[in-house]
Amino acid sequence: MLQLDPDAILAEALRLRRAGYLTDAIAAARRLTEVAPWRLEAWFIWGTSALAAGRLSEAEQVLGEGARRSPVNARARFLVPRARTLTALGRSAEAVANTRAAVPQITQAADFNTLSAVMSQANLLDEALPLSEAAVALDPLASDAWHNLGSLYQFMGRLEDAATAFERAISVESNAAAHLALARLRKWSVTDNHIERLKSAPLVSPLDEARLNYALFKELDDVGHHDEAWERLRRGAEVAKVAIGGWDAEQEAETLAAWMTAFPNAASLKRGDGLSRIEGMRPRRLFIVGLPRSGTTLVERVLAAHSEVQALGELQTFGLAVKRVSQSRTPYLLDADTVRRVSEADPSEIAACYDPETDYLWDGRSSVTIDKLPHNHDYCGLIRRAFPDALIVHVRREPLDALFGAYRLLFAHAHKWSYDFEDLATHYDHYRRLMAHWQAVDPAIIDVSLEGLIANPESEIRRLLSDCGLPFEPACLSPHEVMGAVATASSTQVRKPINAEGIGAWRRYAKGLKPLHNQLTALGYISPSP
Repeated sequence: MLQLDPDAILAEALRLRRAGYLTDAIAAARRLTEVAPWRLEAWFIWGTSALAAGRLSEAEQVLGEGARRSPVNARARFLVPRARTLTALGRSAEAVANTRAAVPQITQAADFNTLSAVMSQANLLDEALPLSEAAVALDPLASDAWHNLGSLYQFMGRLEDAATAFERAISVESNAAAHLALARLRKWSVTDNHIERLKSAPLVSPLDEARLNYALFKELDDVGHHDEAWERLRRGAEVAKVAIGGWDAEQEAETLAAWMTAFPNAASLKRGDGLSRIEGMRPRRLFIVGLPRSGTTLVERVLAAHSEVQALGELQTFGLAVKRVSQSRTPYLLDADTVRRVSEADPSEIAACYDPETDYLWDGRSSVTIDKLPHNHDYCGLIRRAFPDALIVHVRREPLDALFGAYRLLFAHAHKWSYDFEDLATHYDHYRRLMAHWQAVDPAIIDVSLEGLIANPESEIRRLLSDCGLPFEPACLSPHEVMGAVATASSTQVRKPINAEGIGAWRRYAKGLKPLHNQLTALGYISPSP
């Protein structure tokens, strides 16, 4: 009978997987593990099908079991997809250990590329780079691998190498992501640009259409063709909103209300001990928060120039720890249910989740480490509960500069509010109200104005260091000279001395931005135009 014949069950599981019937493939593979648990193929089909179906916890456990049952020298087959799964679950430390165990056994370009992405997302770019280089050496026709390699070179400041890698990606196939990355790499000129090539690039999907329009906006803006640039940006944002999916303003408003209810005053920050840092055993945590494109990367580089400070990168870790501790089963990383549940939890549990997932990044010497994820502004109250001695630095920027900075970038599935004027204004209102609340209940939050920092760098940097309890060091005045990777959209700009580049850029498009200006005026965040 089918259910008792291992070969027949395996054939059925493979057929279902190839046909895309993931739930049925999982059921068949699971049945085979019961009938013939020594058949490693069953564990592999089950685990990879669960991963493809988004059943991450199940996938991780099954792939782990498959690796445990495999011969030691043949575990990479399971370790590679398990590393991807652990990354998606936010268990970066385990993903890194898993990757390091797999690397000596892998031989396929796709596996090198996958594990490079795992190490890159774990902010270990020095370990990601040789894996990415191995991927393109093994398969020079792998466009996505060339794009990933170019991104690593860009983050590490190797801009010429990045341009070469992006061009290789484009030469293999019309890689819209590589076109966009190349457009962002530097400022282009009338005699040196890719505008005509971008206009003739094929559109494979709506997301590709969005990417190519954003790339065209960037290069047209560079060469001063602002009317055409604006039309490309407007079209790119329209397509991106549809392709990526809309933003739920009501859900964010409910989350905002939940935060204010859970943390009504300063006393609500002091619930429990929550202090996981043992003097000399772990660094003091410094969180830089704000809006994207508000100057958070610049402030990170200023602080990272200090001899006592180490920047860990943009980490998703705190939000994932909050979700895990909350035990909320909603499909959103953050929502009102998550806030209500986690506000009743022991904050030391958040620290206990966060610390192991960041300890592997610490150099063991720096007394302060930076977690620079702008939208951690959502979690200021929980950060204070989990780490009472944490430093929280809030970077703010003038509204239209900040919002135009977000609107002009394609963030893909992050910041879904950035593709529509009404959404931009509504999210900005939520952000300002929440930060006003956090600063009222927690006066220890350090406030930094990007415009003030640019206008008076030395005095503002001295004040920032003093507020962080750090002695002044001249190196902090030259953040562009800081060594190390910058894995953000600001990776090229922050390698220049502090300057006003980008300030007021929205004025070139003031006519098109008039509806956003009017909404911000109605909300009271800017003055009416003269």
